[in-house]
Amino acid sequence: MLLFAVCDDCENDRLQIYDFINDYCIKEDTDIHIVQFENGEALVEYYIEGNAPFDIIFLDIYMNGKTGILSAKQLREYDTNCKIIFTTSSSDHALESFKVFPFNYLVKPISKDVFYISLEKAIGSIEENKNQSLSVKIGSMIQIVFFKDILFIESSAKSINIHTIKNKSFILSSKLDDIEKQINDKRFIRCHKSFLVNMDHILSVEEYSFKLVDSTVISITQRYFASNKKIFYNYLLGKANLTNSLDRMDHL
Repeated sequence: MLLFAVCDDCENDRLQIYDFINDYCIKEDTDIHIVQFENGEALVEYYIEGNAPFDIIFLDIYMNGKTGILSAKQLREYDTNCKIIFTTSSSDHALESFKVFPFNYLVKPISKDVFYISLEKAIGSIEENKNQSLSVKIGSMIQIVFFKDILFIESSAKSINIHTIKNKSFILSSKLDDIEKQINDKRFIRCHKSFLVNMDHILSVEEYSFKLVDSTVISITQRYFASNKKIFYNYLLGKANLTNSLDRMDHL
C-alpha cells in the first residue's frame, strides 16, 4: 500500500489533489491511503509523533503559518526517502526548495493530465527502488540488504562494514571494489578509498566531507572533492526532475 499526504491550506486545492490521487489509483488498481493536512504544522507534528512515513507528499508552498519549504526542511529530519511534490503558483522558491530534495513541482491550476504524469513517475521511482538489494553471506546465512536502507559501506583491512538506516550493520569479508561493482547503482558514490556512500542519505556537503542524515561525517578525498560535489548535485537534479520543472515554470 502507498501512503500519501496532501498538505494545503486551501480546501478546494486539497480536495482536488485528493480526488486526482484517488481516481488515478483506482484506475491503476493501486492500494492507497491518503491523509490530508490543512497546514505545515500538522504535517510536521505527524512525523514528530512517530507515525509511518509517507511515500509521496503533495505540499503547497504558500501557506499560512509554516510555508511548504520550512515544513519540508523539518520533515526531512525524519524522512529522507519520501517523494515531495510541491504545488505552487510561482517559481520564486524553486531554487530555495532544492535543499529539501523535491521530486517535482506542479504549478497551479493543476491539470489532471499533468498531475497524472507526475504521479506516475513518482510511483514508478518508488517501485524501481523498492526491491533492489544486495545479497551478502554472513557466516552460513545469506542476508538481503536493500539498497534504500544502506547509509554507507566502509572498508577496513580485509573486511567491509555495511551501515544501514535501521541502526544495523553487517560485517563480511570482501573488498570495497568488488561490492561497488556488485551494486552498480547510480545512487552510490565512491568518495574515498574506504567509503561508498548512498547519496539518497546525504544531508549536506561540508568541507571535504559528506554529512549524512544520521549525522555521520564521511571524508571525501581532497583530490576528488570538486568532482564528487558535482556528481552529487547532478544526481539531485536528476532525482528531482528539477531541470525540466524549472524550464516549464520559466515559460509561464
